[in-house]
Amino acid sequence: MKHFFILLSCVFMMLSVSAQTADEIINKHIEATGGKSLWAKVTSIKATGSYIMGPGMKAPINFIKTNKPFLGNYSDFSWQGMTSKTVLKDTAGWSYNPFGGKRETDPLSPDRIRSIKLDADPQGLLYNYKDKKCTVEYLGMDDFDGVDVYKLRLTNSKGDMVYYYMDASSNFILKTEEKVRLAEKEETNITVYSDFRKTSYGIYYPYTMQSLDDQGNESGGPIELSKVEFNATIDVSQFDASTKK
Repeated sequence: MKHFFILLSCVFMMLSVSAQTADEIINKHIEATGGKSLWAKVTSIKATGSYIMGPGMKAPINFIKTNKPFLGNYSDFSWQGMTSKTVLKDTAGWSYNPFGGKRETDPLSPDRIRSIKLDADPQGLLYNYKDKKCTVEYLGMDDFDGVDVYKLRLTNSKGDMVYYYMDASSNFILKTEEKVRLAEKEETNITVYSDFRKTSYGIYYPYTMQSLDDQGNESGGPIELSKVEFNATIDVSQFDASTKK
């Protein structure tokens, strides 16, 4: 029995050190990208750019993330005079895809809503993660394309997870791997971030994003942003769906 309590004590000590280390790494990331005082005031991110479809082929994109007056995520994609949209507003959402000839909006499935929520908060899930009912574990050092990175795993209240690969030198997040646990399968979304720039608000943000498949291969072209605004005025009517577009 004595050995059992010693072992149990060691386990609690290891968990405590792991949690403390995770918090230290997160704090370094927050300070490196702008500081807690700036991040605390963030209520929205508004960005414009292009999806690179091929040489000389750019499709305009826009996205908005907001946490006031509701948790919202808006994104659109334009090509050949048509624009598709995907929107989350609190616990519901809708999409509009005219490329198949449809002219009406469709509600998002609960699984799609769960996936979008992992990247909807403009402050990110790591900021005040405990208040967002998440836990974070430090999984040790790793290597990403020859760069030493901290590896963190965030788990939300539904059991969905986000792995963060954070540059040990710059403390910028270089890659995220989202895993949404569905009834019959696990959905994985991997994104690589680069071209970090200091915005007019004072926060550093990645201007290039590349999706990868499960094998680590590029999935489609990258997204290249041309403008990123923090706390810009948001037209909340964009989040409301009409029956026809």
